[in-house]
Amino acid sequence: MRIIRLVIGGYALIEAYRGQDTLMGLLGLVLVGMAILNAGCGAQGCAVPMSKSNPKKTAEIEYEEVHSN
Repeated sequence: MRIIRLVIGGYALIEAYRGQDTLMGLLGLVLVGMAILNAGCGAQGCAVPMSKSNPKKTAEIEYEEVHSN
C-alpha cells in the first residue's frame, strides 16, 4: 500500500509541476507524505483487528440474600 501511495503521489507531483496545478501538488504531497511516514489506514481499514481466539468463559457469580430486621 505504501508503494502504491508513493507512486501515485509522485505521479501527481510530476503532473502538478507540468500543469502548474497547486491542488494536484497538495494531493501529491499528502500521498507521498503518507507513504514516507507510514501514516493513514491500511488495506483493512482503520479498525483495530479483532482477536481470533475464543474468549474465556466468565465465572458464575453467587449472590447471597441479606435480610434486614
